[in-house]
Amino acid sequence: MRLYHVGAPLLSAVSTAAILFAVPAYAQDSSTENNLLEMEEIVVSSSRIKKSGFEAPTPVTVLGGDDLAARGATNVADIVNELPGFTGTITPTATVLNSRGSATNVLDLRGLGGNRNLVLVNGRRHVPTDEFGVVDINVVPTLAVSRIEVVTGGASAAWGSDAISGVIDIRYDDQLEGLKAEAQYGISDEGDNENYRVSLAFGANVAEGRGHVLIAADYNESKGLPDARGREWSREHWGIIANPDDTGPNDGIAANMFAPDVKLFIASPNGVTLPDGTALGNLEFMPGGTAVSRQLGDVIGGVFMTGGSGAYFGDQTALAIPLERKNIMAAFNYEVAEGLNFYFEGNAGQSASEGALIDSFIFGETIKSGNPYLPDSVQAEMDASGTDSISLYRTNSEFGAITSVSKTQNLRFVAGFDGEFSNGWTWDVYYQYGRVDFSNQQTNNMIPGNLSLAADVVTDPVTGEAVCASALSGQNPNCVPINLFGVGSPSAAAIDYVTGTSISDTKLRQDVVAATVNGDLFEGWTGPISTAFGVEYRKESLKREVDDVSEQAGFLITNAQPLEGEYNVKEGFGEVLVPLLNTDTGQSLSFNGAVRYTDYSTSGTVLTWKTGLTFDPIEELRLRGTISRDIRAPSIGEVFLKTLLLFENIENPFTGNVDFTKILNTGNSDLQEERALTKTFGVVYSPNWLEGLRLSVDWYDIGISDAIQSISSSAIVQGCFEGDDAFCDLVAFEPDNTIASVTNRLLNLGTYDVRGLDFEAQYQTVLNNGATLGVKLLGSYVYDKNIAPDGANEENYAGDVGAENIFGLPKWKARGNVAYQTEKYGLFANVRYVGAGKYNVLWGPEQLSDEDNNISAQVYVDLSAQYQLREWIEVYAGVNNVLDNDPPVAPLDFISPQVTNPVHYDVVGRSFYFGVRTQF
Repeated sequence: MRLYHVGAPLLSAVSTAAILFAVPAYAQDSSTENNLLEMEEIVVSSSRIKKSGFEAPTPVTVLGGDDLAARGATNVADIVNELPGFTGTITPTATVLNSRGSATNVLDLRGLGGNRNLVLVNGRRHVPTDEFGVVDINVVPTLAVSRIEVVTGGASAAWGSDAISGVIDIRYDDQLEGLKAEAQYGISDEGDNENYRVSLAFGANVAEGRGHVLIAADYNESKGLPDARGREWSREHWGIIANPDDTGPNDGIAANMFAPDVKLFIASPNGVTLPDGTALGNLEFMPGGTAVSRQLGDVIGGVFMTGGSGAYFGDQTALAIPLERKNIMAAFNYEVAEGLNFYFEGNAGQSASEGALIDSFIFGETIKSGNPYLPDSVQAEMDASGTDSISLYRTNSEFGAITSVSKTQNLRFVAGFDGEFSNGWTWDVYYQYGRVDFSNQQTNNMIPGNLSLAADVVTDPVTGEAVCASALSGQNPNCVPINLFGVGSPSAAAIDYVTGTSISDTKLRQDVVAATVNGDLFEGWTGPISTAFGVEYRKESLKREVDDVSEQAGFLITNAQPLEGEYNVKEGFGEVLVPLLNTDTGQSLSFNGAVRYTDYSTSGTVLTWKTGLTFDPIEELRLRGTISRDIRAPSIGEVFLKTLLLFENIENPFTGNVDFTKILNTGNSDLQEERALTKTFGVVYSPNWLEGLRLSVDWYDIGISDAIQSISSSAIVQGCFEGDDAFCDLVAFEPDNTIASVTNRLLNLGTYDVRGLDFEAQYQTVLNNGATLGVKLLGSYVYDKNIAPDGANEENYAGDVGAENIFGLPKWKARGNVAYQTEKYGLFANVRYVGAGKYNVLWGPEQLSDEDNNISAQVYVDLSAQYQLREWIEVYAGVNNVLDNDPPVAPLDFISPQVTNPVHYDVVGRSFYFGVRTQF
């Protein structure tokens, strides 16, 4: 018979979750009283050993399918990102300025990056969806998911590379019988962000119970918030600017400040010249061919100002990127003969998004005297003063916002056999194929080279028409002249000439062959010594093609480069469970160890390992601890990135000059794996005096060395100047010590050290009226997140909640809920807490006042309810962010500023959803 793989941490809630809708099933350990432990063998995502009653020492959090239902989640990522240990670094609201990864949903455990936690589906590695090894959860179907197991500790010895911060294992419901369907509609309190979902799942036993089939499909569309003007708090245009009252260092006055109505000083939609003390400075060009003196506000720092005539550059940026998802999956298993089972699993998914980024911009385009589009008054002044040209600064609202259009298509299938030998040992062998096609376009992307040609306008002496100088000379006969003076002045033909669509098409492929054996080696002094061991071969390849203009770095933004590469990895792994103590009084002690030998075709061989102990000094108390060596191998994008030639002004410390230098950005075939030493220690208390109560706390320490990082070209030159030969190898000099070029490649430089505590409390009971009450709380406290990208200058980013530092995360996060369930209806309340923090932990009062730097804690309350209309149909509804919290002001200091940090805070506001579920 086929073994039913159930995560041990879930078992404490299985019996209740099987009949209750609203009680979320997540825990970190199984109840020792649960009878299922004596009936089923289990696999936990932190271990490969299948053993009744075995609980691995590595902490595991489990989200049940009921938890997704109670929150009205339309995407697995939505619910996982609510767990305190996760950071929503890459989501449809956090990628609004990401030109290639817009609207993707990537899981990021501990804030260490989505490529440092491993995503599995049914215990098997998912094909990555980009060149850096991350997985876009948008391609995973939702309704078929029975639970999500999160290993909150290193697991490379069990599962391989990337499992540094942990593992997310998404499990399908291979026990479903019957048809279930769900339809849901949602909308925000502002009448936008509409979203729709329709899902179907069907499961049935076949061939007189010898097989089972599962088919599921999801369709989900979110209209998003397509521009930032959709919220009042965003229309206030808060930004961070230089403080005009600051007089210098150590004056007790902050150098920076938050302010509303912050706009670009250096550009406007009409086009301007900057003040220079002449009659040609500080002009604004109005529609119709006139020029006026520009109205200035308070100019601060030379880039921004408050008030006056400027550009609100961030208004075009989406707050939540529109997203459409389609997924279908099928799974089948069949008992071919006694002890031999065949299984198949396949899914296809597609996600598509379209999000506005920014308007294109012109910062200092040369407009020559004689340009027929120049206002007459300006041309007269140029003639009178003998000025050859002026510099124009403009944002191009007529061009349409540069918009990222992305589509990800995923195909994945698994076919294999498993079975059981006569001695009780089990085995499993499978082949997995995965493919992802990712296409990305930036429409309305300006081509600066064409813009310069189009802006160089003269009068054709024959026709008297305005023409490009290069067209008149015959060098560029297709050039179309452009009028840049005043909003609405550029013609459609000129806009077509100076803009284009940058295109990149990426294809990724993964092939995996793996075999595992599991069983008891022999009887030890307190029980059988169990093991699991196996081998795995994996090959991954990628090829990206781009348009000709991008390949020549000809667009204003993005300019994706061609990329092609592949690697293979051969692995052998083993794990052992040794019971050391087991007494009649409830005392027990067991050892769990694992080792994996890995041979990468790119970075070579490496050994990963894990050791752990679980100790129950009394029946009610469990102590657990692990130490492990974990790795992340360099990705295809990091190894095979094609050289991109750029130019940069570099301060030359050898000569004291500033050199105009070639910068060669490139991958690095000599990269080695990142290495991590992960330690965990935890205590679990399940008192006999109150059945249903369980408390736990776990400490973790993840220390990463040789982290793959890039540093600035200037830092490379400075490192060479200070005598570091590794940096000098990257710098080429002319005979006079002028810097000829800098090769800026990725290096194994960085260090990360993250330490914190995870808390959990849960209580579940049946009340006198037969209703069930469940209370759960998850919390996380991060007290150290020490990052040194260059391996030397370490900073602690714990408690940083602004958008300035990409490594920051709140010290405190929590998620708590209360569920009340009767036979007919259920009520669910959820509270999400994001702790107070600093806008920038590296700043003191001299950089930013305490009032601005201290960002207040945020509490989000969500409510939902469901009612059983008939035995087979249920209606439900919910409200997210009931209190309609506006996000705190925590602006991003960028050319397109954001008011807040969408990684941590809700930008949608109060929203509603309602739907219907049915099951036959």
